[in-house]
Amino acid sequence: MTVLVSIVSFNGKAFLQRCLDGVLSQTYQPVEICLLDNASDDGSVDFVAKNFPTVKVISSRVNLGFGGGHNVIIRRAQSSFVLVLNQDAFLSQTFLEELITAVKDRPEVGIAGGKLYSLRKAEPNTDGGELIDMTWLDIEKKRRQVCYAHAQPDRGQAAVPTFAFAMDGAAMLLRRTMLEEIQIDDEYYDEDFFAGKEDLDLSWRAQLCGWKCLYVPSAIGHHVRTFTPKDRRSEVSGILRAGSVRNRYLLMLKNDLIKHFVRHLPHIAIYDLKILAHTLLFERSSLEGYVQALRLVPRALRKRRVIMSRKTVDDTYILQWFR
Repeated sequence: MTVLVSIVSFNGKAFLQRCLDGVLSQTYQPVEICLLDNASDDGSVDFVAKNFPTVKVISSRVNLGFGGGHNVIIRRAQSSFVLVLNQDAFLSQTFLEELITAVKDRPEVGIAGGKLYSLRKAEPNTDGGELIDMTWLDIEKKRRQVCYAHAQPDRGQAAVPTFAFAMDGAAMLLRRTMLEEIQIDDEYYDEDFFAGKEDLDLSWRAQLCGWKCLYVPSAIGHHVRTFTPKDRRSEVSGILRAGSVRNRYLLMLKNDLIKHFVRHLPHIAIYDLKILAHTLLFERSSLEGYVQALRLVPRALRKRRVIMSRKTVDDTYILQWFR
């Protein structure tokens, strides 16, 4: 089984040495590595071309976003699996081997991920051990995504393989047959999201089509993560803040089952009112996210019809994931 490692970079030269060293040191082979650079101006393309000649580099003149960049790479390869990897994620040597071993005899698993520890200096651990950055993504009744055990000391709370609702896009293994089954208009990741929540969207769509997400704790890595829920939103670019608002509604428009939405409406409405109040009082630039979401409603509803026509699981199966 072949693996394509897909990396989308944007002004990430400072991370790429360690990121690519980690990929090239993997015990599992064969591995093909492709990096798409999203119009960086920090010399990333020249750095990779000079220091990593075996890595295929695609230089985009425009920023295609997270999903758009990965879609370009995935379309060009026919590997059995695709490992989507952030530029600031660094893998242990056995990361891929652990994931492939876990999924090769589980054909129902379309998505898998491991345990990444945090490299953020802003998250000190008084216990002296490592803090967890990523395990899996839960979804709350109010439709907020939460990374289980994020920023917690590792005390064994995520120590066994677990089926989950979704995997974080920092390092997620995707089965090719699943990707082809859930793509819409030749897009594996929905490019309307641009940046943010694409991993949850893809996982949700896959779950509806009968695919499962598997967390594999023996697959270990580290992640810097440029933005976490604990960060002040003022430190995040306006484009990403507005996109966070927009993508929340695209997620629900495309994937939510009506009966589940109605069942959880009090949770959703209260949370949405809080988001709107914060936006009106402190972050008026993010009102653009609502405008963008409204413009995309027709496209989201068309994609919803495709997704629901492919749905194979019972409604109660999806309902169990909401926390």
